[in-house]
Amino acid sequence: MYPVPACTLHYLVQGGEGVGFEASISIDSAVCGRSSGGVSLVGSCDGALLERAARSRTLSHGFLGMPIGGAAAFIKTPSRPTPDQARQLLAAFGQAAGPLLVSRRFSPTAELGIDDSDVRWLLSTLGMGVPRRALRDQSGAFAGLTVALSAVAALRAVGVRPSRATAAIEGFGKVGGSTALELYERGIKVVAVSTNEGALFDADGLDVPALLPLAQRLGVSFVRKYTEADRIAAAEARSLSVDLFCPCALPGGIDLATAARLRCRALIPGARVPLKPGGEGMLTGRGVLYVPDFVATCGGILGPALTFGGFSMPSAGALIERHYPPLLEWMLGVAERHGGPFSDFAAEYAMSRFERLRTETEPQASRPTVARAVLDACGRGVLPPALLRRSTRRRVISALGSSGVEGASVDR
Repeated sequence: MYPVPACTLHYLVQGGEGVGFEASISIDSAVCGRSSGGVSLVGSCDGALLERAARSRTLSHGFLGMPIGGAAAFIKTPSRPTPDQARQLLAAFGQAAGPLLVSRRFSPTAELGIDDSDVRWLLSTLGMGVPRRALRDQSGAFAGLTVALSAVAALRAVGVRPSRATAAIEGFGKVGGSTALELYERGIKVVAVSTNEGALFDADGLDVPALLPLAQRLGVSFVRKYTEADRIAAAEARSLSVDLFCPCALPGGIDLATAARLRCRALIPGARVPLKPGGEGMLTGRGVLYVPDFVATCGGILGPALTFGGFSMPSAGALIERHYPPLLEWMLGVAERHGGPFSDFAAEYAMSRFERLRTETEPQASRPTVARAVLDACGRGVLPPALLRRSTRRRVISALGSSGVEGASVDR
């Protein structure tokens, strides 16, 4: 388990005109005074879980070679908020956390319960203009892509051919649905999907392309309307004997009792910090390969960065699909040779890169450069994003490509 540092900063934001609410922001790290992290609508603002989510974001940035700090925010919400309630809560959050947002000490991104259009709307209430291309509803699709690519690598690492593998997916929102489709298209048999209203099971494999439009139209209740598969309890879906289990729902949703019941060869999360403390050790002790969330979901950060840098969604996806698997396979191989949990090695690797990037970036921050001026102008929508394409591609290949693998090292 990756540790949380003692220097984590907490901001409890309360109040809001006409709305009673509770929210918390945790800033785990900063580069040049700035951090970025997901905003989630959750049932409770668990401080320890929030700290772990913020640390996970730092590790994602380090893994991807992105010099920006990691943070996270939880907004307490009713179990099923209406769109109007969600917007009310976001508006109150923006009002209370305005100084952090306007100064960009905390730059929000979409996670559980909100999408990129909500983030754009939140920032607009503070007078912060955001070009439409900078925040498009795409992070879930890219996160699902890297979850699926991680699953393929993990299955091979445990000796299972993906074409013969079975998978169960918990949560069928933007990330879970995207993960299901990506697995389906790679020949992995998705035998179960679940929501908080139950689960669907088909030993021969669910028709994922048929489920997706139904889920988009009906929400979580699609599991009660679909008649071409067996209905089972959501808890039963967690204990199925499958090769692959992908929790794509709540942070901290898998406690020790649940982890003890899982019967999978590999666990690849689409949710941020899906395991309660101790869960990872239990899985590792039972021989389950766990690829941590800060690695598996990194497409949700990398994909939007690529599209902001001038790439179309198909070309961004192709770039990720080409350069992400070799890095992950290299890391899995190194971790196996050294022994110990893969997530420990991955956290050490990611944190080492993050600290190196922070050391290199902060002394240069006060020096004006043409590249920084172009980046700022593209961010404001003054210049077209195509100007960033070459430099963005170079940074991605450096972070994920063969040169990054060959040059990567972690002191052990």
